[in-house]
Amino acid sequence: MTLVEEVRMFVMRSIAKNKIKLNNHVKKLPPVIQSQLEKVRKESKNWVPIWSGDEAYEKFEVHGQPTNMVVDLGKRLCTYQFWMLTGIPCVHACTALARVNRRPEDFCHPLVIMDSYRKTYEHYINPLPGQSMWEKSPYS
Repeated sequence: MTLVEEVRMFVMRSIAKNKIKLNNHVKKLPPVIQSQLEKVRKESKNWVPIWSGDEAYEKFEVHGQPTNMVVDLGKRLCTYQFWMLTGIPCVHACTALARVNRRPEDFCHPLVIMDSYRKTYEHYINPLPGQSMWEKSPYS
């Protein structure tokens, strides 16, 4: 029971602390996601996007070391599959997005944007009185 109480209090404090942090954050992406995206964006400068010639200007072959990747901005896919798995554009997608002057933030999955994070922390855990004040159960 003591362990369960410790976990409950830890979660309660974490929710409250994160709610305060996120309420003051005004950017489209949470700080952790924004930081990851900045790293990816910097790495994308080492890759070269080659447009396939499609009419929508969405399909690219992105060249770099050790191999090439195919990016489809319209379908939000890359053969590397990092984008699909994380919801954050990968290095190859960022390279293609830079070529068409688009912002990677606009291509993140809805689950990794601030609105989703705020929904995560809109709930709270009710505080409880000490164990000595709990109702006694007739069962063991």
